[in-house]
Amino acid sequence: MCFETSQFYPICHANCKEGDFFNAFWAWHDLVSFIIALLVFTAFWSITTWILINQTVYIEAIGMCALLTEATLGVPQLLRNFQRKSTQGMSIPMVLAWLAGDLAKTGYFVATGSPLQFWICAILQISIDIFILGQVFVYRKNTAAGELPYTANNQTTSSSLEGATID
Repeated sequence: MCFETSQFYPICHANCKEGDFFNAFWAWHDLVSFIIALLVFTAFWSITTWILINQTVYIEAIGMCALLTEATLGVPQLLRNFQRKSTQGMSIPMVLAWLAGDLAKTGYFVATGSPLQFWICAILQISIDIFILGQVFVYRKNTAAGELPYTANNQTTSSSLEGATID
């Protein structure tokens, strides 16, 4: 579903109109479109929650969605490293901090007897952190070479990086 703002900017990329919603979702053309989409999203879920606030299944489901969303925050980095076959540009101390925080959080969940879904999501987070750190080891030769096998547009040519200068 595509809307137009008063400035005639489409809310979603042209691919959205062609049915490629998932690839076009984050391709915002302007801030106004993003804000409108965010307001619609917020209004929809606020009204839904207000109507279903006394439904235990709904509250449990929304809590699980929140936990899974947080648990999968590292997945885009994991996928990007896999696509590029390199961890160049990624902060290893940041991933170690993620791992330390996730381990501490898991310890807290165990110590306080938190429900099972907290444990499951924490273990998922730790697993993703470890996979990312594993990529540092696996892709170390590609990363050390100093050249990315993919450009920002996922083009497989490295020639687009030749002659680039940093001012």
